[in-house]
Amino acid sequence: MNILLTRPLNQVKPLESLVNERGHQPLLFPTLRIEALKSAPLKERYDAVIFISANAVEYGLEALSSLDHRHDQIFAVGSATAKKLNDHGFKVDAFPQTKASSESLLAMPEVSELSDKDILIFRGKGGRETLKEGLGKNNTVEYIEVYERTQCKVMPFHQASLNQFLKSDQGIITITSVENLSTLMAMVEQMDADALELIKQYSLVVLSERIKTYAQSVGFNRVEVAPQTNDEGLVRAIESSL
Repeated sequence: MNILLTRPLNQVKPLESLVNERGHQPLLFPTLRIEALKSAPLKERYDAVIFISANAVEYGLEALSSLDHRHDQIFAVGSATAKKLNDHGFKVDAFPQTKASSESLLAMPEVSELSDKDILIFRGKGGRETLKEGLGKNNTVEYIEVYERTQCKVMPFHQASLNQFLKSDQGIITITSVENLSTLMAMVEQMDADALELIKQYSLVVLSERIKTYAQSVGFNRVEVAPQTNDEGLVRAIESSL
């Protein structure tokens, strides 16, 4: 089975290996590239810091290390983000154990009960407002944007992967964010307008119900949500879609 992998090239290797191990053919079609932003916190200390993705950890380490951590709490949006923090020696006070999302984090009492706190959210440029809206009523909330996602330039290997994928009427596309899917469609349309309608006939495997809702709104009807918001969850959803 052909599996179109749309993660950034510098992050796709673990998923590519898992897909190979399951006997499928991974085809690389990165839609976004991640670029660091030079950012610095406005203050030296906060009562709580929140990371909305593993990318926010990777690109926010320098800024995080500059903070006074004697009294703060550290929260992560999910297990992959928490593991990234732990790997770099930072203790995570709480994170959603199952579904990684801003909504799940806000539902946790450790977060929902924060009041009169200075909170710093590490995120990518132009991220969702859910956390700030939920916490801003009772706290002072700031962002630090430590990376941005930009659309990949269409390269010959993109065309080769798409051509290979469309040779069979059976195949699965992995999608990890709304922006990931919208950029995929823009790139495919740029390459071949007719192919845009063709790819909507294939199955998608996505990381959240929010992505599924968006995918259905733009014409994808076969959408499977991963049971875990990580590479293993994507592979499990791939197997369920077969």
